[in-house]
Formats: sequence, C-alpha cells, structure tokens
Amino acid sequence: MIRGRRAAALVLLLSAVTGCSTSAAPPGPVPATAKVGSPFGLKWDGYQHPPRYDADIGAYAGGATFHDIVWCAVEPDRGTRNWALDDRVVSDLLAVRYHVMIRIRIGTCWATGDPADPAPRAAASRPPADLSRYEAFVEDLVRRYAAKGVHQYAIENEIDAENFWAADPAAYGEVGRAGAAAVRRGDLTAIVTDPGLSSSSYGIAVARADDVGARPAEALRVYAAYYARRGTGRFPPAADLDGLRAAFGTPAGRRAIAAHQTVRELGTDGVFDVYQLHYYDPWALLPEILDYIRRDLPAATRVEAWEVGTFWPGPDYDEDTHGTETAKLVVTLLAAGVRRVVYLPLYYRPGTIAPRETWRGLYGADDRPRPAKTVFDQLRLRTATGRWGPLDLRGVAGGVVDLGDRTAFVVWSADGSVVPLAFGEPVGAAEVVALPSGKPRTWGPGPLHVGSDPLLVTLPTPFDRAKRWLESP
Repeated sequence: MIRGRRAAALVLLLSAVTGCSTSAAPPGPVPATAKVGSPFGLKWDGYQHPPRYDADIGAYAGGATFHDIVWCAVEPDRGTRNWALDDRVVSDLLAVRYHVMIRIRIGTCWATGDPADPAPRAAASRPPADLSRYEAFVEDLVRRYAAKGVHQYAIENEIDAENFWAADPAAYGEVGRAGAAAVRRGDLTAIVTDPGLSSSSYGIAVARADDVGARPAEALRVYAAYYARRGTGRFPPAADLDGLRAAFGTPAGRRAIAAHQTVRELGTDGVFDVYQLHYYDPWALLPEILDYIRRDLPAATRVEAWEVGTFWPGPDYDEDTHGTETAKLVVTLLAAGVRRVVYLPLYYRPGTIAPRETWRGLYGADDRPRPAKTVFDQLRLRTATGRWGPLDLRGVAGGVVDLGDRTAFVVWSADGSVVPLAFGEPVGAAEVVALPSGKPRTWGPGPLHVGSDPLLVTLPTPFDRAKRWLESP
C-alpha cells in the first residue's frame, strides 16, 4: 500500500550508507523474541519514527509487523552488497519483540537489465535478468535473517500495481515459484507468503468472478458497493452490465484480473504457505471477499492480513465512523479465522506515505489518538490471548473468543435495530466496553441491548458454557 516514498527513501538510504563498509557484515546475535501469541500487529516507519510512539509499539510486542528488502538497494552494483540499513531495521523490530515478516523485492537496476532507479527502495520491481542469480540472492538473504530469528518471507508486493511490479502480472509466476523455492532452501523452517494484492483490486476481481459465475446482479452490487467511498480513480464507474464489462476490459481492469489469476494459480499449486490479504475497504463485504480468496486454496493455506486499515479520502472523513468500522473490520477477520491482523499505518506524517492522508492512521498528523486506536487497543487488551471463532446468534453479528476460564465476544446488530440479548441462566456480572468510545460498564441481570455500535463483552464464564448460552434459541 505504501506509496509516494521515493524521495524520503532515497534520503534515508544515503544517510544510512554514509561511512558504512560495503562488505557483508556477519549476522549478529539472535535477539530475544516473545512468543508469537497475539494476532494484533502494527506497521510503522521502521527506518525512523517519533519516540512518542515507542510506548504504543511496545504494547503490541508479540504481534507482527513487516519490512521490505529490495535487491537493487542491497546490491546496487553487481557483487557489492550493503546490508547495513536492513540489518538495523530488522534488529530494531526484533528488539521490540515483534514477529518480523520480510517482503523480498527485486526493484530496478543491473539485476533486471535496466538503469538503476534513483530511489531503489521505492522502485517498482521487474523480473530478474538472471533467475539463478536472483535465487542465490534470496537464499543468502534468508540465511542471513533466519540466523537473526526471522522465518517468514513474502515474494514481492502487490503485483497488480504498476508502482510495485512494472512487468505483466503473468511474468510474476516464474519469479514467485523460484523465490519460494529459494526461501525454502535458505531456511527449512521458513513460511512462504504470496505477494499480496492491492485492496483496491478486490472489487473488480470479485465482480469479475461473479459475472463469470453467472451472477451478474451480484457482480454489479459488489462493484458499486466496493468503490462507493474509494471512488473510480483506478476503475471506471459502471451503471449497468455493459459498463461493468467495459471496466473489466480497461488496462487497469485487465491488469488487476490477471494479477489475481496469477496469484490464484500459484496458491492452488501450493507454492505458498500463506495468502497475504491487504484490506482497506468496506468491512461489510469482507465475508464475500474471504469466500472468494479461499475458493480453490489448499486447506492448509492460511490467510493473514498483513495490511489492514481504512482508505477514506476527502473532507467527509469521520473519525468516529472510522472507529466503528475498524471494530467490525477486525472482528470480522478474526472471527473468520484470519490469524494475523496488522494495522497500517500507526500514524500519519505528511509526505512520508502520501501528500495527503487517505489511509487513515490510528493517529493523525496532529499526534492525537483516534477512536480507531481505542478500538484496536481494547481488542488487544481483552482478547489477544484467546482463540477467535464465529458468533452464531440470530439478529447480531460479531465474534466470540475462548479465554479459557472466561469468554469474550464482540457483538453488534446485524440490521441496525436494537436486539435484546439475554442468557437462559445467570452468568454473573460481565464487563461491557462500548466501541469505539472504550467506555466500560457492568452488565448484570436483565438483557443486554445491542445496537449498531459494537460491544465488547467479557463474561466470567468458561467458553463451552458461554457459547451454549450465546447460541441458544
């Protein structure tokens, strides 16, 4: 997702390599790492960040984050590698006890048979001129960072987006297979992840799948709903089926559909262990998006959301609605079995991700925490150690969490009406936290009235008993 960083990345690169040796430094000692137990992770600027965010970063220790390493940045001249900047970033992430995931990108330079890009870390990737040399680089990278404690790697990023993958998406197939095999040679314990596809591409890809599947009305509905807030800057509006099918045939439409097909074929063949989801769009469409993703995926392939947040451009942005939608988005993912949810970005700084804020941070440019941060914090504090599952209860939506001797659930009205929720037998006093405000109260005797805003409820009751009561008629 991160765009518009070319100048900033170049400055960071130049400042990092000044005075550094170009010889490959040996891996340092393996830092102490926390058990990977929390599904809640954060993405921030690993190169540099304001110290005021250290406490927030530390609070999510045990969750996940990721870092991109670009071949053309590490080896700008053939045979001369400088790992110094990436070593520092990865070591910093491990030192704050995160599960670190590395995206391996190629970039544009001699390795692709092209002139070097002036901002190598932000450059789009092209297929390597020599596949065996690429595989050797990937193996070396993986051995280096496996020794530091990193064991999860993705091959490239968002191949549907030209600013990340400059070639035809179909050309990624050979690179994806070669990269995945090289990762596994470098680390027998490695988990290999696909490149991820841009969030904006899912609307047109799912609409295309519905249309091909003889569900044209569903295709139109999904397409219209998906781009209602995002707008039609990338894909054109479609008032009818003719317009929708014309959108499929635009250069951007063809590219997105081809990228999805390429990733799907590799996933079906079992090339990857993990499907990497990027999602910033309507939470209400998530069940359909997840159904589409899991179609034809091997049962052993798990889905992880490496990039989750809210794309909301323009002056109509409302932070309270952003908070409510964040709760529903995150809970829908976790209840559906998505294991990792990494919120991006933690904060916004003008000009570092984009000149204007469109991907809404947990903090804004004024450094003030938003309601979405309250939501993410509350979910982490009360559910991070539990096991999530779906909530099967008439009239409401949400998810339920097994905390052993306690049970938590997040619930909201499925249609916006007020639903009285009562148990058939007493469960004792329960804590109820309203989201997105984070205000707690006690729920004692009598029904709990559930409306359109989510409620996070913690019961002093073992999971098996609470689930029976929750799902009783």
